[in-house]
Amino acid sequence: MRREDEIANPRLRDDSDHFLSLLMGNLPARVWIKDALGRYIYVNSQLCSDLGIEREKWLGARDEEMFPKVGQIYWRKDQHVLSSGSPLVSTDQVESGKFLFVVRFPLPIDGKDHVAGVGVETTEQMSALIGFFHLRDELFRNERLRAIGEMASGLAHDLRNILNAGTLRLNILRSKASEDLAHDVDALSRTVNAAAERVRGLQEFVSERPQENLESSDLSVLIAEAVEMVDYLIEKTPTVNGGSVKLEVDIPASLPRVWAFPNQVKHVIANLLINGREAMPDGGILTIEAGLDSDTVELAVTDEGTGIAEEVLHKMFEPFFTTKELGTGLGLSMARDVITRLGGRIRAQNRSPQGAVILLNFRIAE
Repeated sequence: MRREDEIANPRLRDDSDHFLSLLMGNLPARVWIKDALGRYIYVNSQLCSDLGIEREKWLGARDEEMFPKVGQIYWRKDQHVLSSGSPLVSTDQVESGKFLFVVRFPLPIDGKDHVAGVGVETTEQMSALIGFFHLRDELFRNERLRAIGEMASGLAHDLRNILNAGTLRLNILRSKASEDLAHDVDALSRTVNAAAERVRGLQEFVSERPQENLESSDLSVLIAEAVEMVDYLIEKTPTVNGGSVKLEVDIPASLPRVWAFPNQVKHVIANLLINGREAMPDGGILTIEAGLDSDTVELAVTDEGTGIAEEVLHKMFEPFFTTKELGTGLGLSMARDVITRLGGRIRAQNRSPQGAVILLNFRIAE
């Protein structure tokens, strides 16, 4: 129906106003309109109730008055919309520890420029994402230290063998040395022995691992918690080429319990899901499923992406190896370390006609 028909028919116009009033009154989002000078001319009930500020105090006020600490930031975003004439999408941190997904867009009213905004609270999702990234960074740091420790342990092992060989040579030399050289040979021998002892201490230090609790765990719960950490990023954030990803979970309720380090396994799964999303720049379906496989529980994370190059397949789990421009090369290495310490197995395969799958096998907890 044309807008002219609504204007000509008062009843239709009244119905439209009534429906608009109902919509604004019940919309679970903050809605506002400001003029070109940044003054509020409309706020809905949700905004007033969320902040506990009466409507009368909003009207005619600017962000600098309502939000002294961040008002200038909001005004700059409004100015961007006014000058560009295009919508602006952002995630704003409002109040203490609260986040809004905000769409600002130009709204001409009576021939004058205005800015309208719609904000949907995403505190729970953003908090989960922030927590995930913090914990993932911590796990990456631990993995980096572990990888460096492995290299240092190998180096210490080689040095210790060389020093032991040197000690044996010095002992032989001591038995053949004359009295005037014996003192110097003994001093050199003590130096080599001290160096060997320091290397042994280094080898013991880098091989120590903090105590971790191996637990009989419900894998379906760990998967659900991992998905909860990253579903907002995976399904509600566009891919690099503007596509969308649908996450499908197929986990039977009857799975037996498995041995796991719960927090580490959750972050391994979450990281694999993010990797699967990044492998699909145009979007697609990302699947996580689990089932019995002989005497283990097998978990599969499957994407519809570009697949894995054959030369990458055999080294993708090595520490510091990455094909990403800004990658750390530690995510899959961390996954292998965790699963290996559980007595399980991890591997990657290409799928036909496209995509890849990461398979994890967990020992069943007797």
